[in-house]
Amino acid sequence: MPTTYQERFGNNDDLIHAYANDNSPRASEIQYLYGLIKRLKARRVLNVPFEGSLIKSVATNEQVTFADFVVPAALRRWNILKTDFSLTGIRRNYFDAVISIAGIHHLTDQEQFEFIAATRKALRVGGRLLMVEVTTDSPTSRFLDGFVGRHTATGHVGNYLKTDFAQMVKLAGYRKISRQTVIHKWVFRDKEHLYTWMLKFFGFSVPKKNLITQVDGILGITQRKTCLTVNWPLDFVSAQAEKIPRKISSPHPLDKIDRSLLRANSSARRKAPASYR
Repeated sequence: MPTTYQERFGNNDDLIHAYANDNSPRASEIQYLYGLIKRLKARRVLNVPFEGSLIKSVATNEQVTFADFVVPAALRRWNILKTDFSLTGIRRNYFDAVISIAGIHHLTDQEQFEFIAATRKALRVGGRLLMVEVTTDSPTSRFLDGFVGRHTATGHVGNYLKTDFAQMVKLAGYRKISRQTVIHKWVFRDKEHLYTWMLKFFGFSVPKKNLITQVDGILGITQRKTCLTVNWPLDFVSAQAEKIPRKISSPHPLDKIDRSLLRANSSARRKAPASYR
C-alpha cells in the first residue's frame, strides 16, 4: 500500500504550503505542460492536486481553478476547492484542460482509476488531460521511496505509473493517449540553495553532505557556469476526452475494486484493450 495522501499531506500541511511558496527550481515541469496549454488555446484549466506557485508563474490569460484533497486554512487566499478522488464539487463538462503534476502516486490503483475517470467528467468533449507523474522503477521513484522515505516522519511509499497506465486512461473515456519520459531539470543557484529548498519541499531533516551525495548518486547533479541542475525524470501523459460512455469499466477484476465505485460509474461492461507498451 502506498503512503496515503492524507498521511503524507494531511498530517503535515507544511508540505502543502511548499506548493504555494517558491517552486522556481521546478519551472521546467510547468513550462513543458504550459506550452501545450498555449497551443491548445485552453482557457478554463483545472489544476488538481494544487500546484499554485508553479501554475501562477506562467498562467496569465487562463482561468485556473485550484483543487486538492487536503486544504489547510492558511492557504485560504488561494481559493482552493476541497474535493475527493471523484472530484466532488468540481464542475462537469466545463474545463478545456486538467493539469495534474505528480499528484496520484499516493493513491491506490482503484483511487487512481476513480480520479482519472473524474477528470474525464470535468472536461468538455475534446478537452485534454495533461499530467506528469513518477514511474515505477525510475531514479525518481528510488529517490522518493528510498531516500525521502527514510528521512521524513510520514515515510514515503508511492504507487507509481505502471506500463499499462494508458489502458486505465482509455477505459476512463479518453483517446489519443500518448506517454513519454521527460527528464526535467531542476535548477538551483548552488548546493546551499538545493539543500535549503529540498528540506522544505520534501519535509525531511538530513545533513547537507548526505543529501547532496544521495541526490547526485540517484538523480544526478550537473554543475554549470551560473547554476547547477538536478535530473528529475517524469512520464508525461496526454489524452483527449471523448464522449463519456454510459459505462466506464474498471481495469481491475471485480474482486479487487470497490463495487460501489463500479455501480456509480457503470451500467454495462465492455471489453478491455491490450496493455499499453
